[in-house]
Amino acid sequence: MLQDDTRAFAHEIHQRNNQGVTVATRPFVVSSLKAIDMHPESIRARHDLEKIAHSFLPVGLSAVEFVNRKGQILVRAGSFATPPFTVRIQTLQEAFLLWQGRPLLQTLVPVRDGRRRLGFVITQAPLLFMAHIRPVVEALGHTASLNVCAPIGATNMRCLPNTRQVQHVYQLISQFIRGKPLPMHYALQGQSGLVYARDFRGHSVAAAFAPIGRTGLGMVLNIRQSELFHTADARLREVAGLLLALGLTGILMMWLLLLPLLRKRTAAEEAMHAANTELRTSEARTQAFLAHVADGVVVINEHGIIETFNAAAEQIFGYEAQAIIGKNVSELMPEPHRSQHDNYLKRYRETAKPTVVGIAREVVGVRRNGETFPLAIKIREIDTETTHLFIAAIRDITLEKEAAQHALDLATHDTLTGLPNRLLLADRLEQALAQARRAQTRVALLFVDLDGFKTINDSLGHATGDLILKAVARRMRSTLRSEDTVARQGGDEFIAILLGLTSIETIDKVIQKLLASIIAPYEIQDHVLYVGASIGVAIYPDDGEDGDTLLKNCDIAMYRAKEAGGNTRFFFAPEMNREVVKKQSLNTNLHQALARDEFRLHYQPVVDLASGAVVGLEALIRWQHPTQGLLGPSHFISLAEETGLIVPIGEWVLASACAQRQTWAKAGIDVPPIAVNLSARQFRDSRLIATMTRILDESAVEPRHLILEITESMVMGNGDKAIEILHVLRSMGFQIAIDDFGTGYSSLSYLKRLPVNILKIDQSFVRDITSDAAVVTAVITLGHSLHMTVIAEGVETDEQRIILRDQGCDQYQGYYFSKPLPPTEVAARLKDVRDSES
Repeated sequence: MLQDDTRAFAHEIHQRNNQGVTVATRPFVVSSLKAIDMHPESIRARHDLEKIAHSFLPVGLSAVEFVNRKGQILVRAGSFATPPFTVRIQTLQEAFLLWQGRPLLQTLVPVRDGRRRLGFVITQAPLLFMAHIRPVVEALGHTASLNVCAPIGATNMRCLPNTRQVQHVYQLISQFIRGKPLPMHYALQGQSGLVYARDFRGHSVAAAFAPIGRTGLGMVLNIRQSELFHTADARLREVAGLLLALGLTGILMMWLLLLPLLRKRTAAEEAMHAANTELRTSEARTQAFLAHVADGVVVINEHGIIETFNAAAEQIFGYEAQAIIGKNVSELMPEPHRSQHDNYLKRYRETAKPTVVGIAREVVGVRRNGETFPLAIKIREIDTETTHLFIAAIRDITLEKEAAQHALDLATHDTLTGLPNRLLLADRLEQALAQARRAQTRVALLFVDLDGFKTINDSLGHATGDLILKAVARRMRSTLRSEDTVARQGGDEFIAILLGLTSIETIDKVIQKLLASIIAPYEIQDHVLYVGASIGVAIYPDDGEDGDTLLKNCDIAMYRAKEAGGNTRFFFAPEMNREVVKKQSLNTNLHQALARDEFRLHYQPVVDLASGAVVGLEALIRWQHPTQGLLGPSHFISLAEETGLIVPIGEWVLASACAQRQTWAKAGIDVPPIAVNLSARQFRDSRLIATMTRILDESAVEPRHLILEITESMVMGNGDKAIEILHVLRSMGFQIAIDDFGTGYSSLSYLKRLPVNILKIDQSFVRDITSDAAVVTAVITLGHSLHMTVIAEGVETDEQRIILRDQGCDQYQGYYFSKPLPPTEVAARLKDVRDSES
């Protein structure tokens, strides 16, 4: 079949291309070019490269050339062809098809040392396919030919010399003749099949066409219709008439003409034998051609009876030719296509006008086992001297339709959960809004964001996270109705469209049911896991009349639900939008704050519980907003985290704290260690260590004078990588503190692995210490057992201070001693402490 031929030619091209890649990637080629690149004058390196080039000629290459990265030829082996015919093969990097008495493949492959390009290797190799296939094609008939062409521009093409008709490279002006496409046009478009058309010379031909792999080339096998469908009918009539005349004459004149008649009869029998031989040859030629056609070919007469059934048709329908020839073609069709075909034949007998000839259609066929399948069919009418024949070219398009459906599914559905993706969601939402406008009903759009999913994903791995997402998708689908839509927006975000609900109360009941379904425990890989959900709701037409507005508003409402602690739902309200506008304005100003030098550092003293001495300072950032005044970190730090600005802001904090320490030290102030908070984004930043080193070098501050504060979640979320980073920081001389201890979920066994000096008790535990001191006592005991200093945060009363001291806590900070102070007030406070001690 032609597709086998194209695969063979494409395979040979691929092999020859791979030879060029093999040459370029050989270690001694790379080392030789590297040596020449470093020492261009090296004669020995060039000599080695020349021997390498010649060593590749016996393995099928006709020429090899090495070029340096400046394009200068270094060595050349073999004979390079430089013909006018050169066509770029589309899908192979720098590969060209040449012709110089035979087809050649030329490749241009870069030689690299890692990512560095050292030069190129250019190879030429002969392609033997055309020589091998030529006798096979010539055996098909006198007019049979095999053509290989390449596209030139949008409509032109250039072809290799074919096997019979054209013995030189030629270029056609167009891929069309008389406004109709040539068979090669279809092959160059990536199609395969059978067509009855005219060739570039205007001859009527039967042509099988197919692309040559993914090279951009096309192949066509054609034979003139006059040869393919030629029969010996006329010759047989001539011989039959001669025999009849001879018989009548023999009765009247037997005695006069016996010997001449015997001679003529012998000649007639020889003519009959020759006619039969020609008929059999014609039939054999036809069968040989049809065997090369990838499409099924079924020939029927004007009564619908099958007369020809080629090998491809046998594979498509599951019938052997002898089992189906002579039967009505309607046996290959299920209803209602069978009845439609009978109607076509009926109209043809009545009007002599075929209604579906020449029209490419998609219909349904039925295999011998009863299986139905889609097929593409095109019918052509052939007039012989004795009858009308209809030739159907048939192609099973089951795989094509499945591939198209698969491609559509990939384009419109999330690959992990199988839910509609953003593209299909937009279409579904548009349909839902159009339906709601007609029916005057509401549409509820839900934005669902999972709470706690990142913790599971980071701690247990992405595989477990994927299983959670699949389980959430299943629960959402099973909870909502079939007419509703559930889509995955991306990450751990889902969108739901609820249709036909008339009241807010009904919508809220559905949402509460959905929320309960999502937050129920999940049993995943021997773990019982919990995730929450923050749901934002926007209603059509109350909160917007188009999809974009509704999506924006339910997103805003979702963030309000998340800010409220999660595991809840919020319906959009106009004031939420005003807050978003305010947040956007704040974000704009935040981007300019560093450049405008609007950030300030305040410092809160850390006090020794036993002596009352100031033993440390914590640097806390403030923003001197141009219109809103001095803002604390709660107003902008979360926004800085979202936008990524926290990384440059964090660098500024560390650099400013170091500069301030040096200013105080030069003023003669005894400065205790300064604690600086690291954000989660800073901690994950690959430049963290380099940034720390640079700031220390620029400020001349010793690391032992700095305390880096991190949180439990930052460490747990990064696993062994976090421990590695902390060890590097400790080895540099920094002290490490875990801030807000007790609010995370670290285990004792994990905590023991951390190179940490200090535990800071979260102020939420200190606030309740007068009624329940058990947690604080446990943290103090834990810290001391691990040889850590324990600091209590948020101490506001003397009673809290006394309890902490009695429990053995080492240090504290809070409003009881001092609020965070600007640098000038801190200097005064430190001087007071120094003076009182002296």
